[in-house]
Amino acid sequence: MVTLNCAAVASPLGAVRTLAVVCTCISFSLVASLGHFAFSFWAWCMFSWCFCFSVSLLILLLELLTLNEWLPVSWGDFTAAFSLLATLMLLASSVIYPMFFSCLSCGREIAASVTSWLAFVSYAYEVGLTRARPGDVASEFLSTPPGLLKVLEAFVACVVFICLEKAGYANRPALQWCLVVYSVCFIFSLLIILAAVCRVLTRFPSMFSKVLMFGNVLAVLMYLTVAIIWPIYNFSNNPRPAWCPRLAVCVWDALVAVAVMTFFNLVTYSVDTVGVDVQSVTHPVGIVRLVAAILGCLAFALVASVGHEPSSSSSSSSYWAWCMFIWCFCCFFTFLILVLELTTLSARVPVSWEDFTTAFAMLATLMCLAASVIYPTFFTCSTCYRQIGATVASWFCLCAYAGEVALTRLHPRGQTSGFLSTARGPMKILETFIACIIFTSLDTCHFSESPGLQWCVVAYSVCFIFALLVLLRVVLYLPVFFDKVVTVYNLVAAMAYLTAVVVWPLYSFQDNARPGHCGNHYSRDKLMVVTFMSICNFIVYTLDGVYSVWMVFCPRDPT
Repeated sequence: MVTLNCAAVASPLGAVRTLAVVCTCISFSLVASLGHFAFSFWAWCMFSWCFCFSVSLLILLLELLTLNEWLPVSWGDFTAAFSLLATLMLLASSVIYPMFFSCLSCGREIAASVTSWLAFVSYAYEVGLTRARPGDVASEFLSTPPGLLKVLEAFVACVVFICLEKAGYANRPALQWCLVVYSVCFIFSLLIILAAVCRVLTRFPSMFSKVLMFGNVLAVLMYLTVAIIWPIYNFSNNPRPAWCPRLAVCVWDALVAVAVMTFFNLVTYSVDTVGVDVQSVTHPVGIVRLVAAILGCLAFALVASVGHEPSSSSSSSSYWAWCMFIWCFCCFFTFLILVLELTTLSARVPVSWEDFTTAFAMLATLMCLAASVIYPTFFTCSTCYRQIGATVASWFCLCAYAGEVALTRLHPRGQTSGFLSTARGPMKILETFIACIIFTSLDTCHFSESPGLQWCVVAYSVCFIFALLVLLRVVLYLPVFFDKVVTVYNLVAAMAYLTAVVVWPLYSFQDNARPGHCGNHYSRDKLMVVTFMSICNFIVYTLDGVYSVWMVFCPRDPT
């Protein structure tokens, strides 16, 4: 007998689903009224809104009429899988549609984008309501972390497929192998999801765990081959064409999207294989790290899409390369830290994990600060929208890493842990970072014919190497007489930088006034940067040396 279940609509979960139905309906109605575009991205957006609207409305009607109890499926698995899939699909649509099909004067396009974002928020909140909580033993498979990862893997494969529309793989066997890998892994993930929804997994639990492990390992190995083959065959001697439009569907950009999604799915399958510790990304530090990694990746991608012409300003090329290295370095190591903590492999790494993460957070903060200042100073203008976007992303990335430093430097009770969490740790990180700025500003023409400036370069290099050795000793637990060695090194480094502070300006600026016609990228400005950074590092090494001497002769001081 069919009965009405008003709680299906009146409950918080029902209200969220109703809002999602209304928003997706508005989105596809507004876009449909504008006409049709023969692009796979447009078709993907329309399919996402229509699919989410139809399935959400069906779920509401079935729960309202209590017909879901009569269906031969695992209703909890079905709704959990759909809410996550809808969240991911609408996130993609909410980014793709305004990027390729909207403008500042396109009222209906903007309205469709806004309602799409509201629908995304609604589905994300539904995921939070239906996700399995820690200790919830009776949860359905697709509401647990392994099940959610399966849905994520299938979604990423869908994104890959819509980007493959213009990829030329017809007569290229290597790229056809990549297509086979995407298809086989997608089918495997889809079969696992269908088996969970159809309650097949509960009938063969032991066999399912073995099949799941075998499939995940095989998927990791297959995606590893694709992660190597796809970039080599598509980007070797193939830079972004100059005729490629700034905001339109471009074949080269689609190839980049496939490469990024390939690496993303490789990481996802790897995490799915070894198991995860969900709390490592749900606590405040994990969330901050994830945000920092995404923002760093966004800044790097925006700047890479713009490109750089070294011939136009050769003296600024090192600064451009420095900024790109910073974003790539921070993004890579942050994702590495997240993966190691997700898979609980961080406990098996033979290093001081707390010191390593603290050192990286401090270094990333300083590096992002430098990139956030350098890039807009030399490479941004008032109409350079992607450069401005990269700058904003870099500043937010800086705030995220600064927040991580604040969260990781002290324990809840205020007790410090590890050398890099004490006062000497940040000073050692700062000394290393300033040396990197100096090396970035050095050109061979500055010191190639001047023994005095060559001595300064030797001083910078030796001090930098010893600072790295100190950091490695801290992270790797190397058996060295640490306090005394660091004290002697700090005093020697302070004396070496004192000579550099005197010699570098004397040999660099004597009878070498700045020409009135020189611009922002004139090489003499780099000489001034090196001078200023030398003074800063001399002050830091002096403070570090005085503090180290005090610590040696005052052993009762807590460290």
